[in-house]
Amino acid sequence: LPEEQAADDEKIRRLVEIGAKLSGPVLAIHPGVVRELDGLERHGTPFVTKRHDREDLARRGWHLAVERIGAWADMAASAGLTLVVENEVHTRHTAAPTAEALAAMVEAIGRRNVRVNFDTGHAFVGAGLAAEFAALERHIAHVHLNDNARKVSDHLPLGTGRVDFPSITGFLARVDAALVIEVFSPDRPEAAMLESRKYILGVIAAASASSRIPGDTRT
Repeated sequence: LPEEQAADDEKIRRLVEIGAKLSGPVLAIHPGVVRELDGLERHGTPFVTKRHDREDLARRGWHLAVERIGAWADMAASAGLTLVVENEVHTRHTAAPTAEALAAMVEAIGRRNVRVNFDTGHAFVGAGLAAEFAALERHIAHVHLNDNARKVSDHLPLGTGRVDFPSITGFLARVDAALVIEVFSPDRPEAAMLESRKYILGVIAAASASSRIPGDTRT
């Protein structure tokens, strides 16, 4: 609806203003939910008619996301900000249900200041860390680090779940991007954050050491 789009535009405008005041290089957003699909499911409407065809509605939602994020990117560019779109494959009726759909979305938007915010836990829930990373690596400009043990988004402290962080440590060590530890541990938030930081730095250090030429003492 036009009024919903106007409200979303105003939210982004305010976030861009805040980001500019904070001199933050990126503004993280989600690809959005296909509202028609979400609404039909909430009302118990079956996807059986041409008007309510699931694939057609999903395709239209993807194209709308490309259009809207492109407009927001232009808004962000005026403040020197890059929009990083998160892999939200775990979200029902997301406009980008796969890593490939998100990569295609970023490419279709065609703005230099539109990149990907790669969430490790969400990747685990989707096609898996390695597969999603392979599809998105060339677009990644921001990273959310969290662990996962199930096919739901747990946001566990790093090293306590099943995410294979060593498989992407080469990228983490060299990427020019913020690595944000995003974990949920309400009973011990500070300890969980510090332990997660120690874990990921240890994994990166171990990977760097194993790739060093024997006898090379350089650091």
